[in-house]
Amino acid sequence: MRRILLSAVLVSACGEAGETGDGGSGGESGESQDASSGDPTGSSSTTSGSSSTATSTTSDTTGSDADTGSESVTTTGGADDGSGTDTDGSSSTGATRGPDDGTMRVLAYNVAGLPDLISGSDPLVNTPLMSPLLNAFDLVLVQEDFSYHAQLSADAEHPHQSTPGGGGTLGDGLNRFSQTPFEDFEREGWIQCNGIIDSGSDCLTEKGFSVGLHTLGPAAQVDVYNLHMDAGGSQGDIEARQAQIQQLVETIEARSAGRAVIVAGDTNMDEEDEADFVTLLDGAGLTDACRELGCGEPFRIDRIMFRNSDTVELTPTSWLVDPSFVDGDGDDLSDHEAVVVEFDWAAI
Repeated sequence: MRRILLSAVLVSACGEAGETGDGGSGGESGESQDASSGDPTGSSSTTSGSSSTATSTTSDTTGSDADTGSESVTTTGGADDGSGTDTDGSSSTGATRGPDDGTMRVLAYNVAGLPDLISGSDPLVNTPLMSPLLNAFDLVLVQEDFSYHAQLSADAEHPHQSTPGGGGTLGDGLNRFSQTPFEDFEREGWIQCNGIIDSGSDCLTEKGFSVGLHTLGPAAQVDVYNLHMDAGGSQGDIEARQAQIQQLVETIEARSAGRAVIVAGDTNMDEEDEADFVTLLDGAGLTDACRELGCGEPFRIDRIMFRNSDTVELTPTSWLVDPSFVDGDGDDLSDHEAVVVEFDWAAI
């Protein structure tokens, strides 16, 4: 019966622009890190709580219980010698400029990759247009990468890429493309979700988070989390997100103690969820890059957060909604916009 209802229910999971609407949920996890794979299918989300048109706001600074799977790292292309150029001669985007410091452009992007007929976008046409645009970033964290991963990765030149995974039929839709190597990679599904045929239908997909330990330089490692949280505004949705926050905070506390951290993705938390968002920030010791830089859109649901450690310092230097992710008519390629933060990093 669940499979029969799936297509109809997933249509209800695709929220409208400007809402906090999604589909998906938790369960088993685990994947290998490779550039090739098939795809799960899954849930949908909506645009940020701010503008639905592509804006370009840049601000410069002045002054983690479901089953998990730890996996090996497989790379494509040449090995990175730490100089910013791969040993096969190809140039990276400049994530490292020296052994102890560098810059890193991070993209968080919900790509609306549900099957074409039930997606909030037009992924069959738009996903191939997204793929070459990913190369402008050192680290790409995508959500809803369900049915069109082959098209999304086709023109991506990052030497380190995850393979679609997550438990269940639909998977978690969380993938990453990285110029720097990562290891100790895990996926974890949310313990609590809300809605099978209502409230965003979050329990139909393996939403959750993934985490990998990224090596930026010989003495600089950062745990990077990619997440997709429960959607909707009902009391059940709110309670599910609160449980997910607690699960994520506990995982960060246990796994990432003493490490620098980046947490990014689709939080599905807007202005009405401010108290819960602050609980996440305070509980994990995170800083929201948008707020740190005074970006003017503090309630946008697609977020990039960070935390320093005693050995690695992350300094956000710019935040923007990248205007490149549009088609020839200027229409957005997804029902979310592409959020970008540039960091300076240093081993200290």
